[in-house]
Amino acid sequence: MTDRIFLDAITTTKPSGQCIQALLPFFETCFGSSSSPHQMGSEQLVHAEKSVAAIYDLFGAAADAQFVFTSSGAEAVSQVIMSVYRSVARKLGKTHFVTRSIDEAPAIFAISQLEEEECYLRMAHCSKEGYVTCEAVGDAISPRTALVSMSLACGLTGVIQPVEEIAALCKERAILLHLDVTHAVGKLDVFLSHADCITCNGEQFHAPKGTGILLANKNFHLHPLIHGEGEQEQLRGGALNVPMLASLGQAALEAKQHQNLYCTEVARLRALFELGIEEAYPEAQVLFQGSERLPHCTVVAFPGIHSELLAFALSRKGVYACMGGGPFQQMEKVLTACQVDPLLAQSALSFSLSKDTQEAEIERAIVLIADVAKRLRRVSKAVV
Repeated sequence: MTDRIFLDAITTTKPSGQCIQALLPFFETCFGSSSSPHQMGSEQLVHAEKSVAAIYDLFGAAADAQFVFTSSGAEAVSQVIMSVYRSVARKLGKTHFVTRSIDEAPAIFAISQLEEEECYLRMAHCSKEGYVTCEAVGDAISPRTALVSMSLACGLTGVIQPVEEIAALCKERAILLHLDVTHAVGKLDVFLSHADCITCNGEQFHAPKGTGILLANKNFHLHPLIHGEGEQEQLRGGALNVPMLASLGQAALEAKQHQNLYCTEVARLRALFELGIEEAYPEAQVLFQGSERLPHCTVVAFPGIHSELLAFALSRKGVYACMGGGPFQQMEKVLTACQVDPLLAQSALSFSLSKDTQEAEIERAIVLIADVAKRLRRVSKAVV
């Protein structure tokens, strides 16, 4: 345990020791190119195939599923959306794309870029419980809808979406469904069969930065973002980065092994954190407790204290939380879309744990957060 308390695991996680170890041989002895026809090239392919098998196993993918190793979840999302544009929108005239009003930046930005190609984006609105209902998706789609793209669970709030109902609706209407499963990997069962394609970013489940996954069913038409040589290179461009793929495969193995840990011990620590904050600072409000959530995420509002000020003050104490931004929408915007009172939405932060989080860290974080909140509240009342 260090002096720093990292409660921002939805943004990134520390690469596991085994993932780091998986990288080392490629910088020492196994440094050949996967495109080479000799033994050192063949060694690369053996490692790649082993890692891909671990990824297929994690997501229950059939042997004929399509896999693309990407540099990030954002790249994977962009490739999905561009593939649907080329194979469906341009050929069939279905130029309508749907995502959630609270979804993350990669999907929204990628779809928005297609507006120049006479495609348009429609947002499915959230319920006050923090998820998009099947009815809301039904209201957003039309006969010209090509794709529904959404996250399986919201990273900021942890609320899980009713994907089975939405998947059934999409199948009935012959609409493709894409799920980004980044925040759910290793926390609940995630299968490719839930959708036509899934994507995720590796660094949220202890893989190194610069790793991402795109898995698609055999009938999904994938198009390359950059043209290259070879099967993987044709879909991605450039030589296959076997070292990072090997590390990602190790993270996939560990994600499956540690799922019970997240559902029990990490969930227990989150409950300890929420109860501790409510007891130490009674004005605090834990949001979405009645919704089905990922076991490691919580949103806590501190009425009368702006989230940006609170996040800055906590950072100076060595406690790191998330207020949105970057790959996420701003927390205030997400909560307002979930019908949270705007003033309360301005005071909320997202806290997320990882498998490395210790109970002593949670206990210390509760004390520090409560002390900082009390001090800032006194200052705000004095100013008023």
